[in-house]
Amino acid sequence: MADSKDWAGDLGATWAETIEAMDAQLAPATEHGLSALAAQPGERIIDLGCGGGPTTLQIADEVGPEGHVMGLDISPALASIAASRGEALAQMEVVVADAATFAFETAAHDALFSRFGCMFFDEPIAAFQNLRGALKTGGRAVFTVWAEPKYNPWAMIPASVGNEVLGPAEKLPPGAPGPFGWATPEIFEPILSGAGFADLSYTEHEIQMAVGYGSDEDPIDRAVALAARIGPLARRLEEAPPEMVAKVLPVLRAKMTPFVKGGRVVLNGRIRVIRVTA
Repeated sequence: MADSKDWAGDLGATWAETIEAMDAQLAPATEHGLSALAAQPGERIIDLGCGGGPTTLQIADEVGPEGHVMGLDISPALASIAASRGEALAQMEVVVADAATFAFETAAHDALFSRFGCMFFDEPIAAFQNLRGALKTGGRAVFTVWAEPKYNPWAMIPASVGNEVLGPAEKLPPGAPGPFGWATPEIFEPILSGAGFADLSYTEHEIQMAVGYGSDEDPIDRAVALAARIGPLARRLEEAPPEMVAKVLPVLRAKMTPFVKGGRVVLNGRIRVIRVTA
């Protein structure tokens, strides 16, 4: 499980170290999410969980110098990257804060966006009530979330290797903070309606993601390196003794081998793009 405290600490720092690889991997999801947002010149928009700022930068370009985008992230390491990337853009602001309690300007924003940043709150209804208060009446919100784990081999393959070699992982209850915290409509619909949002709809999208980190010439080694640092297997490896880690990595390599395409490991994913209004 990953929650806001993890992102504020080691998890955010590790993501920052692998930022280029993660930006590339998530680019297809970014495209679907920002297409649904359809930011317009002059708009004021919040980018929740902005990470290293790839979405914030695109929104800043779309709202233009007459608009404004606030990238909000709880990770100082990631926010620092976002701020550095956008330092030449007067319409882009980056804030290190917990969105659940941050004192937003009331009813001042046209839209709220998040790419995989909305599933980590311990008290999600309260958090999204706070976020809704920052939107103008009728303002829109667009959230990109992962669908069920079974549709996301990028996560299931490393997780299955961990279960095979290290033993079964702890089972989390539906809706627990983490990447699959909003994996079904039965979870996110009551959260958003409970926070006062309306007009909920969503679309599903199949995506293909290039997975890999580092400069190794072997794409499988790059994919293994990333899975060992980010994702469901990474924390288990941190806690495992070295002799068990040595057993996990060859199995993971074998599982990744069939997915090499064009010099990269390419894995499927399924996302949902959620739309609501304030």
